[in-house]
Order: sequence, then C-alpha cells, then structure tokens
Amino acid sequence: MTAYPQISLAELPDSSQPQMDFPDTAWFKTHGRTRDFPTPESLRSLFKPHQLPRPVRFEDLGMIVKFGSHISTTEAVNLWDIPRVFQDMIPVPEVYGWRVAKQEGNTDEVFIYMQLVQGPTLEEQWSKLCAGNKQMICKDIRAKSSCLRTLWDSESHQVIGSICHSPAPDRCLEDLPLLRPFPSRLVFHDWLSWLWRRNVPNPQSIEDYWRGLLPDNGPVVFTHGDVRPANIIVTATSPTKIVAILDWEMAGWYPDYWEYCKARYTAAHDGEWRGFIDQFLEADELALEGFDFYTCTLGKF
Repeated sequence: MTAYPQISLAELPDSSQPQMDFPDTAWFKTHGRTRDFPTPESLRSLFKPHQLPRPVRFEDLGMIVKFGSHISTTEAVNLWDIPRVFQDMIPVPEVYGWRVAKQEGNTDEVFIYMQLVQGPTLEEQWSKLCAGNKQMICKDIRAKSSCLRTLWDSESHQVIGSICHSPAPDRCLEDLPLLRPFPSRLVFHDWLSWLWRRNVPNPQSIEDYWRGLLPDNGPVVFTHGDVRPANIIVTATSPTKIVAILDWEMAGWYPDYWEYCKARYTAAHDGEWRGFIDQFLEADELALEGFDFYTCTLGKF
C-alpha cells in the first residue's frame, strides 16, 4: 500500500494565538538574538490610513512582512507545514512567526514575518523564455502540484476547508452565507447550488442545470488555489527553475478540480499563459463550466 504524507491537526501551530515565533528558523539563528520583529505600529506607519498595505521588504534582514485585515494566520500555518512535509520538493518562503494586533474599529490585523526570497517572478520572465524553458517550467509545476495533492488529512480526508479545518479561505467563497467547513463534496456542491437560488421563496422550484457538472464522488485534495506566474519565483538564468511558490493564503482542502478552475479563473483570456495551464493541471471542462456559472452568479467574477 502506498504511504501518503499526512497532516495531523494536533501537530499544527495554533492559528488562534495572537503571537507565534518559530525559533528554529534561519532568522532567529542569524538576527533573533539581537533584533526583534518590526512592530505592527512601525509597519502601519508606512501607509496612509485606509490604504491597503503591501508587503514590506527588509533586505538587510532577509525578511518580508505580509500584513493587513485580509491576511490570516492560516497562511502562516500553511507555510510552516508544507516544507515540514515535503522538504525541498515544494519550495516556499520560510515563515518566522506572526503577530495579531487590533486596528481602528477593533478588528484584527495579521502580520506574517517570513523569508524574503530573491529573484524574478515567472510573470516577469515568461516573455523572455524560449519554448523549451516554458515546457520545463510547466513540467516542474505539474510535478509539484501532483506532489501537493498526495497530502492526506489524518483526521478527515474529505473535509473542504482550511488546513486547520476552518472555512475554506478562497476569495471566491469569502463572505458568502453559511460558509463553513464542509464534510463532503456533495454537501459543498449542494451549498453552491443553494446560494444562487436562496433569495426566492422556494429555491428547489428553480432547476439548477449546472449542479450535475460538479461530481460528488471525486477526491478532496490539498490545493494551493492561486497558481499563476506572479506567485512563482524563478531563477534569472537558463535553464529556468522554480525557486519558491508564494501566496498560500487561499490554500486548503478542495475538490480535485478546484486548482484547475482557479488557474483558469485568474489567467488573462488573451494571454499565452492560459494556453499552458492544461500542461500542468488536469483539464476538467465540465467542472469549469459549473465553477464559472457559480462564481459569476455569486458576483465573484
């Protein structure tokens, strides 16, 4: 029997904690004895009130800080667990810790302190690559995506939600009514079908032709949820290789078609990248049609 890598909830950092440090990481070994993390107050001061903050780079510390009310500690948990399970097979920035601080209006703002990975993004390099390098990159993405999908949840492999079993963090789903961890694909798909019909007295009186496009009997797999060139750091020299995969904020447990649908969802319709997606993710045109309908009717397009 094939042994699959597993996640155990009991072994994950507690995402509900307002402060977390990972003292065995490179930053603490090189800077942590003499330096503290940049404070939330100092980071906020770099932006105007109500301005959406961008990640702040500290070149001398080899650190970047991602923060805002839209950031979640769950992303830091993803960054902590992926290299623990997969080592160098799926390269991600090393996470050093997080802070949660109250902001105006008494809402939480999350600050994630992580490794600053140097190098251009695949988006910056794509037009410069020869056909052979583009094929190699797609092959590498396919290998890493396939590897990620071997991960098992030792508590409940069928849950659809975050790595911590909280509601799925995908932006396509945020703020939707009754969003929660779903125990199966069937329950998740029924929820999607209910959402666009929920405002009529009898939702079941409206036939949902798209519900059947989302199969209930497939696997639930760990998914990055935002595979696009802007989130991939590569080498600046040929042959082009992947240095790191960024932005794990939407990662979690989703139906196996979700990665493909999200990659198509984020790709420019007139861009060359769109034509390469089928080379590193299994195409599912029927699920894509259903996904497109639901995201469109729910105002997510």
